[in-house]
Amino acid sequence: MSRRILKLLSAMALLVLLSGCSLPRIIVLNDPLTPRQHNDLGVAYEQAGETELALRSYRRAAKGDRCWAQPLVNTGNVLAAGGDWKGAVTSFRAALRREAQHAEAMNNLAWSLLQQGELAEARRWAEAALQQQPDEVLFLDTLAEIQLAQGDAAAAGATLLRALQQPLPDAERRRLLQRLEEVTGAMGGAVGDETP
Repeated sequence: MSRRILKLLSAMALLVLLSGCSLPRIIVLNDPLTPRQHNDLGVAYEQAGETELALRSYRRAAKGDRCWAQPLVNTGNVLAAGGDWKGAVTSFRAALRREAQHAEAMNNLAWSLLQQGELAEARRWAEAALQQQPDEVLFLDTLAEIQLAQGDAAAAGATLLRALQQPLPDAERRRLLQRLEEVTGAMGGAVGDETP
């Protein structure tokens, strides 16, 4: 019987030695952050220029709350900023499956579709976003750019005029006025007389 114990002790000692040679691992069994905290962390990473970390945080937030669209919108925004229009479209569509009336997702999907030349669908999404928030200057600007891409300068000029009716910071007002001048110049000044 002592041989059995000796073999058992030898085997246990060998096991201890072998396990001592392996690399230590940290396993997180429970994520201490909520989906909203992951999303906020993603925003902080994005602002610091850490796009990969931001994307990872947004994906964790989206996985943690499968009804919440904002992390998917944020993911789409990061992808769009990096020029990944196809990935951005996929992310904005996923956000809209979660929250069908998410105006920011609609607008950003419209912008991403515009970048891919999908003008008819882009216009539908831009108009849907404006149904949700009719006075949102960013959404009006998106629609105007789509209208221009479709060759409808008169509609784009009218949309830009509508945007200029909203309260705006001076820099944004100047940018929109300059864009309106470009549009009306291409039209021969047809809309420019109404500039505020």
